[in-house]
Amino acid sequence: MVERLTRRQALVAAGAAAGAAALGGRTAAGLGATDPVRGLRRVVRGPVYRVPNSANLVYDLRYAGVRPLAVAQPVSSADVAAAVKFCVGRGIPVTPRSGGHSYAGYSTQAGGVVLDLRRLNGVRLSGGMGTIGPGAQLIDVYRKLNAHGVTVPAGSCPSVCIGGHATGGGMGLAGRKLGLTLDRVVGLRAVTPDGRVRNVDASGAGSDLFWALRGGGGRNFAIVTAFEMCPAAIPRTGSWFSISYPYSQASAAIAAWQAWAPHTSTNVTSIVSLTPGRISIFGQSFGSESSLRALLGPLRRVSGAVVTTGTASYFGLMRRWAGCAQLSVPACHTRGTAPGGTLSKARYAAKSRFFSRPLSSAGRQAFLHAIARAPSGSSLLIDSWGGAINAVDSTDTAFVHRDAIFSVQELTYFGSGSNGSHAAWLASTDAALAPYSNGEAYQNYIDPTLRGWRGAYYGSNYARLASIQAKYDPDLAFHFRQSIGSAG
Repeated sequence: MVERLTRRQALVAAGAAAGAAALGGRTAAGLGATDPVRGLRRVVRGPVYRVPNSANLVYDLRYAGVRPLAVAQPVSSADVAAAVKFCVGRGIPVTPRSGGHSYAGYSTQAGGVVLDLRRLNGVRLSGGMGTIGPGAQLIDVYRKLNAHGVTVPAGSCPSVCIGGHATGGGMGLAGRKLGLTLDRVVGLRAVTPDGRVRNVDASGAGSDLFWALRGGGGRNFAIVTAFEMCPAAIPRTGSWFSISYPYSQASAAIAAWQAWAPHTSTNVTSIVSLTPGRISIFGQSFGSESSLRALLGPLRRVSGAVVTTGTASYFGLMRRWAGCAQLSVPACHTRGTAPGGTLSKARYAAKSRFFSRPLSSAGRQAFLHAIARAPSGSSLLIDSWGGAINAVDSTDTAFVHRDAIFSVQELTYFGSGSNGSHAAWLASTDAALAPYSNGEAYQNYIDPTLRGWRGAYYGSNYARLASIQAKYDPDLAFHFRQSIGSAG
């Protein structure tokens, strides 16, 4: 490890020197062939440009001030390979960006080259199989597959792109029925740090890389340029529900939900939303509205429950969770349109925990005490797991979290001022909930402050992931603060 880090430091130093020269305002003649931006423009077909900051690359404004050396927008796998080979050969840090939603700001990098994959956004269906580019927004994936009567399970945020989402997991409101996004991936095209384009699947020489890229995160091993996925048929209509409770019944509502959610029909996936003074439960079913209402009995019996249900097309359900149920499809995914389409840029931070056992009374009180002292803009979102997700063994993919019955996302939004109270709330909340969890956390909600992240994100699969990382990236060319095999 010492030798690898030493070589990495030397490469980064060389890249930093090249970057400093490029950003130093010298004349074109003075820069000549040493200018990395000019060099990239010679080898990449897509646009390459300088940016003053990362405002157009990230959704979390905490990282908007980060200044990359350059941004390249590849238009093909060959473009990605050329950019990787150019940067790695010169020790210039290279960072892939699919949707820009990283909670830790890993969609950009100071002094490095950002490969903005938004132009690799194709969604094609042929012979029952889907080929999806890493820059495809989830709302577009749903819309285009829906036209063929199929879908892949994924999250609800319409502007999240499938690249980082699928390589880290991919949980959404179809999860208990259809599994995680990564569970539908049957093949990958990816560029490794040596600049090679590799087509990998469960068989052949790249089967280890294929295993690692499904749950180990793409940036750790390779940059995925295409996902081959096996979509699932969807019913003509599905159903949805929403239940609100008096806050005095919050503990009883959580108790009823956790006894029900892991064991009810796998057609149903649901979420508990806790905000200061408010609790609600919502979700969807692949079954009819009448069958859903029958399933909701245990949740309806909590005193004061107000239940609303409805029927919608599957794409209608996806638009509902994206926040654009009342908008036309074009408005739903047009950049800058609110609500829908693009997540409003803000400053936010999050932590997460997985749970393999129901919460005791003390555990439920820990949740309620945490939300009672939460600053404005904070919430606890509890997702139901199980079903198809847990039908996969923890070693079949790199995603180890296969025995959880639910997870919690501890989320807080804050303004342009100091986030001290919000950060303190996150830290104290996570510490309070930790004793009731199984010690694991969700890598797609990556947290730069998390101690013991290797075990929390990857568990017993970490050693195998580190071995694969050392094989494909021996010089840590794709290194970042919480990368597999790093000392950080």
